[in-house]
Amino acid sequence: MAFHRIFVVDFAGLGLGEASDANRFQSVGADTLGHVAVSWPGQLKLPTLQQLGLGNIRIDHPVAGVEPVEHPLGFYGRLHMAAQGNRRPTGLREMWDYTGEIRTENVFTTLTAAGYPVTLAGPFLSYLATQTPASRYQVGSNQASFRILYERLNDPASGLTYICLPEMRFAGEHQDLMGFGTALSAADHYLEQVVHDMGANDLLIVTATHAADPTFGLTPTREYLPLLVYSPSRANGFALGIRRTLADVGATILENYGVAATSAGHSLLNEITQI
Repeated sequence: MAFHRIFVVDFAGLGLGEASDANRFQSVGADTLGHVAVSWPGQLKLPTLQQLGLGNIRIDHPVAGVEPVEHPLGFYGRLHMAAQGNRRPTGLREMWDYTGEIRTENVFTTLTAAGYPVTLAGPFLSYLATQTPASRYQVGSNQASFRILYERLNDPASGLTYICLPEMRFAGEHQDLMGFGTALSAADHYLEQVVHDMGANDLLIVTATHAADPTFGLTPTREYLPLLVYSPSRANGFALGIRRTLADVGATILENYGVAATSAGHSLLNEITQI
């Protein structure tokens, strides 16, 4: 086991620009982060995400106020959804489902069956609501989701905590650019405390399960999604490239805890522990 605890923060709705197959999903020109940034009065400031490497993902298309940093704290890359659908639950299922030796499994139930506690917090879709072995919390704000995460940071038990932040997705669906930026800025501030309080053997994964560009009438938008991976035990991060499925997140967690022989994605564990 490389990491004792893993915390996954889903910035649901945060896209990084049209994906390679955007034309198939009426998403040509979509760029959630870019459109929010240019609409923001002054410059959008996301210091925690920037230090983790968010700007380094967009080095070829910089975002004003979220420029690349010379020495990012985290590993950084982009996720491309593999699924042929693009509904809101699609990315969530892709990230956490995999084909087991006998039937379709998911990371949450696999971990709990192996004795590792799992905590889920967010605005529940039916998929999350069925994960009965996990500790589940239905929340309606980013602050409430982070409150659950802060509680788990004070719990020394090994295991997985996944929180979904609802406010950016809500703003995207209601075409509320200012609301999206406000929620994103506040979430960045809450994330700063998480980074500060993490232990040496903890792992943080910041990502998104779908994009919701507020300038589009149709959401989700088909965009690349962020991938930021950080642990205090890793001094410097580097580029992880474009990952071809969201399932790489689930595969990384399964390999870390050594609880599944198969997975749908390719684990990042070797890449983030080789230095």
